[in-house]
Amino acid sequence: MQPISACESDCTMAPLFNLISRGKLTVLLFHKVPKHAHILDPGELNLAGFERILDAAMHFFRILPLQEAISALQTDKLPPRSACITFDDGYPEWLANVVPVLERRGVHATFFVTTGQFNGLPMWNERILYAIERAPDSLAPLLLQGSGLQPIRLDSAFHRQHAIRQLDAFLKYQPPESKERMLEQLEAHVGAQRHNVPVMSADDLRAIHAKGFGIGGHSVTHPILSRCEQDFAYREIAGAREDLEARIRGRVSAFAYPNGIPGKDFGPEHIAMVQRAGYAHALTTHRGVATAGTSPFQIPRFTPWGPSPTRMALQLIRNLCQRPKTLVVDEPAGRRAMMVAFHFPPQAGSSGIQRTLNFVKHLPSSGWQPTVLSAHPRAYEECSSDLLRQIPPTTRVVRAFALDAARHLSFKRKYLDVLALPDRWSSWWLGGTLAGLREIRRERPQLIWSTYPIASAHLIGATLHRLTGLPWVADFRDPMLSPGYPSGKLQRRLWEGIEAYAMQNAKFCVFTTERARQTFQLRYPDKANKCVVIENGYDEDVFTSAHPVRVGVPVNQFMLLHSGVIYPQERDPGALFEAVKLIVEQGLLPRASLKIRFRAARHESEVMALARLHDIDDIVECLPPISYADAISEMLGSDVLLVFQGRAFNPQIPAKIYEYLRTGRAILGLIDFEGDTARKLETFKCVELASIDSSKQVMHKLLKLHAEFTASGGVDISHDNIAQIKRYSRKDQARLLADVLDQVRSNVQPASQMGQDVRQP
Repeated sequence: MQPISACESDCTMAPLFNLISRGKLTVLLFHKVPKHAHILDPGELNLAGFERILDAAMHFFRILPLQEAISALQTDKLPPRSACITFDDGYPEWLANVVPVLERRGVHATFFVTTGQFNGLPMWNERILYAIERAPDSLAPLLLQGSGLQPIRLDSAFHRQHAIRQLDAFLKYQPPESKERMLEQLEAHVGAQRHNVPVMSADDLRAIHAKGFGIGGHSVTHPILSRCEQDFAYREIAGAREDLEARIRGRVSAFAYPNGIPGKDFGPEHIAMVQRAGYAHALTTHRGVATAGTSPFQIPRFTPWGPSPTRMALQLIRNLCQRPKTLVVDEPAGRRAMMVAFHFPPQAGSSGIQRTLNFVKHLPSSGWQPTVLSAHPRAYEECSSDLLRQIPPTTRVVRAFALDAARHLSFKRKYLDVLALPDRWSSWWLGGTLAGLREIRRERPQLIWSTYPIASAHLIGATLHRLTGLPWVADFRDPMLSPGYPSGKLQRRLWEGIEAYAMQNAKFCVFTTERARQTFQLRYPDKANKCVVIENGYDEDVFTSAHPVRVGVPVNQFMLLHSGVIYPQERDPGALFEAVKLIVEQGLLPRASLKIRFRAARHESEVMALARLHDIDDIVECLPPISYADAISEMLGSDVLLVFQGRAFNPQIPAKIYEYLRTGRAILGLIDFEGDTARKLETFKCVELASIDSSKQVMHKLLKLHAEFTASGGVDISHDNIAQIKRYSRKDQARLLADVLDQVRSNVQPASQMGQDVRQP
């Protein structure tokens, strides 16, 4: 291989790379990188050759950690010319040769490891190389019983090189049992021992992980999954992750398919296995690049080879332009529903995400297959990829054009009011309507479902209903209008119109509380029979793998947690802060024994200003958002969970109430006693309620909870609450929604008979 130098590279290619790489992720693939090429494999990439390729890749691309790059791609934040470095299989040369090269250049890489070698099962290709390398010169030809191959000569370097290539290509696609039997024949023929084959050690693995590099699963013994029985294939996929996580004591979220050619080495059933095994994404070996529309379980990879800088640049450009081969995952049979939801992964910071996401996860078990119509990630103020893995691979997600007027159509955060009608994301109405019409023609759904917030979601649902004639279910959750909100006269009038249109034209209107339903039944008495209640709930799946965590707070400190947004007026923590101030001033509890944590409050500056006003800012802390699973673990690790719900929210029950109750931890509710939140909480144990306006009541309840905390030794779990709350699991709520959808479908013409009734806007 001729030298490749970054300084020699053709700089005129840079503008072209910037242009064609936008929104595309290049993932580079390497394997074994010895210091010197093996005498029986002179064409393999050695360390010097790898360094030249790496330097050129760094010149052409910005090298990112794999997980960071995939998250950026999914949230529309991927920088131009982004690439990742990956290695497959597992070799002792990685720690000795590759890692120092990467560290000197400050480059991250992810290493995909076969775990069988840690238990005495070397890679099959390494067994071939080790055995043939040690074959005596006078050895008779090898005859593999049951292979159908001609006798294989091993009496010269030429014949040995040919034998390695022949056996590698042949044994690779043999079923695991046949491959092992023939490898044992080879080893017996030459007198080699499997346990002497050099392998990567578990200490090597831990050392690579400790240096900050990524670790991924690559199966246990590197079989071709398509040649394995289903149960065996799943054990290979899931077993690798379990073994790696146990050894590195960290999370393994990525998988690389062995050999990795879609349709040949793995199929749709193996994609489902990878997801079921708990991986968040998976990589193939087909050329091409990943885009925002690429399945996270079919990310392509490419190995450049040069030999000159210009040739390598052309290879990379061709790869950027190549469309990767992907497998179509079979769509499950069932009735189809189009679900219009603004709050959907990767959007972060809204409880509405969980409602729609869990409906999407659980509706298929009731015979409904959803297609989600959501907004492009650019429209979200905050993005997080932690929930993307929960979207079923069979769920089609359409992300339509949308802008946020406050960020994209403003000057110094000021924008015309007309651009925010009915809300700041009004551009989604046109983008969502056009995308929805295309999907309706493609999927032929039986109905449309839309969820508030935001108002534009119902506007899209109403428009699609009007244009296509498909029945519509409007998921209000909570009333759209409340006293003083929205405050703008034109916006309020428009919201009133959307609400009235939904009540008149939707087949069903869904609410999360009984009071909200009754409010609408009184407001629209002739439509009272179409109002139904499907409460918020909690995701049981996340609790089965969650463990109590309280980072930064010792177990002997009384920890109160509020998880989620605080509204300084309607969810005012002032009474709590006044109560804590009095408790400390009167010496009822030591100041150092208390910690009040607000997680993802969004109004952190107002909360801390109020804490300083009460001279308890050393007790109060505001911390940034964390992943949903981590937030649940933090709830489990807290001593008291806080609820703030003023009079303005009386018809509502916060979604986190159900998660709070599922933890079994004690709850302190600062509420209006006439509200639905109070009525829900008072039916459970380990719950103390106080008026949100009364610091004396809060003080009394807080001291009572602390006394119980002290008496129980810091552990106070209500198993009765856990048993009682289980009927509010998201899975059960999805069944209730499926019943509503079934009622709609039973009264409408099937979509397959609609013909060309879909009209243009």
